[in-house]
Amino acid sequence: EAVLDYISPKGVEESGSVKFEIIADVVQKEGIFLRAGYSASADIILDKRANVLAILERDLMFEDDGKVYVELEITEQEFEKRYIQVGLSDGINIEILGGIDTSTKVKVQGAM
Repeated sequence: EAVLDYISPKGVEESGSVKFEIIADVVQKEGIFLRAGYSASADIILDKRANVLAILERDLMFEDDGKVYVELEITEQEFEKRYIQVGLSDGINIEILGGIDTSTKVKVQGAM
């Protein structure tokens, strides 16, 4: 366990992944020995949701005023704009709070 004091705002690409320098106060547990130079991987969870409707964030469209919409399939190759309300995002998937449901056919962006 640790408490983060600092996360670098800029990552450094190394071996195909992006690494961020951090400074943390580590709570050292009995029987576990830490030495200088150790490295670690971590997942930082700021918030999470369970059992929600979510779609790929790439399928969202944004207007200049910040409104978010998706394109719904009405018939084959015919689509309609639908404004939606979004919630939490992990950068890949985004929570849908309103505007569509599980029966809605959303246009996949980039698909023909």
